Amino acid sequence: MSKLDKILIGLDQSDMDIDLVRAAAYICNVTETNEIYFVNVIRDFSMPDELIREFPDLLQKGISERKEAMEKVVKDHFKCKREPRIHYMVEKGQPTKLFMRLIEEKGMDLVMAGRKKEKKGGGIIIHRLARRAGCSLLIVPQGVNNKIEKILVPIDFSDYSTSALNQAIEVAKNTSNDVEVIAQNVYHVPSGYHYTGKSFKEFGDVMQKNAEKSYKAFIKDIDTQGQSVVANYSLDKDEDPIKLIYDTAKELGVDGIILGAKGRSATTALFIGSIAEKLISVDVDIPVMVVRPKGKQAGILDYIREI
Repeated sequence: MSKLDKILIGLDQSDMDIDLVRAAAYICNVTETNEIYFVNVIRDFSMPDELIREFPDLLQKGISERKEAMEKVVKDHFKCKREPRIHYMVEKGQPTKLFMRLIEEKGMDLVMAGRKKEKKGGGIIIHRLARRAGCSLLIVPQGVNNKIEKILVPIDFSDYSTSALNQAIEVAKNTSNDVEVIAQNVYHVPSGYHYTGKSFKEFGDVMQKNAEKSYKAFIKDIDTQGQSVVANYSLDKDEDPIKLIYDTAKELGVDGIILGAKGRSATTALFIGSIAEKLISVDVDIPVMVVRPKGKQAGILDYIREI
């Protein structure tokens, strides 16, 4: 799960490309990446027939020009100690469908997408990839500082939480500096608690103790590889776990959030329905990696709804 052997990165010839290329180099340095695919999509190239006859090689020239531009950005900004195989692709079509095809055909482990400041939430492509991609997803904010000193991992003790925490440990282990991994469990006080005769605070204490007990059992099965993992327990008083996760991330000054694509509670089932929209749209400053096992894609009905 933690090995990111093949990475797909979407470039669009904007300033965001530099941030993505630099982030790709950083990821390559802290994982076992062997192949990187830089992809640019020409969305629409419709021309009148008479112009096609007059300029038959216009499309090919445009493709060559885009490839050269990608190669220059990578040459100038991809600084990696490893030497992965790098591929450049320029194709026509709809970006999400092209990425989905490449993810399946090439067996990608991670797809990276940029989130621009002027487009809060990163746009429709990120939302679609979050739901459909059969691999992990890394959302890179524009202007990101490529350093990792603290990683926040929201957990609910599910297998998806295990995958996310393993990924965070792998990244931390391969980073040259000391990295603090924070495992955050968001718990809440159930409605009707007052029938027990306990106050909100008293029942909150009960729920935290239960979370602490679950965490001890959970972390016992994790191979931390000598990496320190700090538990964080957060009481959700407003029924808004996503906001609480981001508030905690801001308060702790984390450099990235790594979480499972799906879990057994609302806290980690982040890419289903409106919760997905909220996660992607809440913040534009912190990189978010969503860990999903290879090949675990959304169902066909989810795919049809988003076409």
